[in-house]
Amino acid sequence: MSPLGSCPWPRPWSRTHGAHLRKQAREDLPSTVLVVPSTLVFMSKPNSKEVLRHAALVQRDRAAEAAGPKASLTIARRLLGDFVFMKGAIVAGYAAVRGEADPFPLMAVLANQGHALCLPQTRGEALVFRAWKPGDPFVVGRYNIPEPSDTARERRPDLLLVPLLAFDASGHRLGYGAGYYDRYLREERSKRTIYAIGIAFAGQEVGELPHEETDEALDTVVTETGVRRFKRS
Repeated sequence: MSPLGSCPWPRPWSRTHGAHLRKQAREDLPSTVLVVPSTLVFMSKPNSKEVLRHAALVQRDRAAEAAGPKASLTIARRLLGDFVFMKGAIVAGYAAVRGEADPFPLMAVLANQGHALCLPQTRGEALVFRAWKPGDPFVVGRYNIPEPSDTARERRPDLLLVPLLAFDASGHRLGYGAGYYDRYLREERSKRTIYAIGIAFAGQEVGELPHEETDEALDTVVTETGVRRFKRS
């Protein structure tokens, strides 16, 4: 059964649209990147994901500034207005760092609606999720990212809110390169229904991203301007 209830994919969205680094001058960008208003266009040579990540970090800073300080609240309203969450669905979020779109306003509402929440914790090369609710303490985990305590109950989420550097019109996601979400989604999707929703700023949408067989696409991306739904192959 879908964790999004009887209406897993909502009405079509009405609008189309198009960071870890400090803002940089245009001439500091890699020569393979052309910046245009609200869109990052990736050229094909060279096609290194590391080059793309560097460019996407810069673009995310710009996208966050363009979205404004209330973007996370708007993202929460977009998702809550378009999705019906199944009663009892467990939702995994993340602690936003270094310019990521913040899912905590959305998670606070979901907690008030009675949904169990959890946050990721890295364990070696694996990703696990542990129970968390607003007000619970954090510990500093790998990569200096806040995580729940080891004593928190492990949970198996039905829906993941996923951070990202960039996304494209096919639902491909550019992450940070460690592959945690890809490995988790690949394993879990082989066994059950689980949804992955990217939380982003509209300006993080880019041209076609390079992707490999080990990359797992998103089901949806929610930004301050609307909801993008994707059909995974």
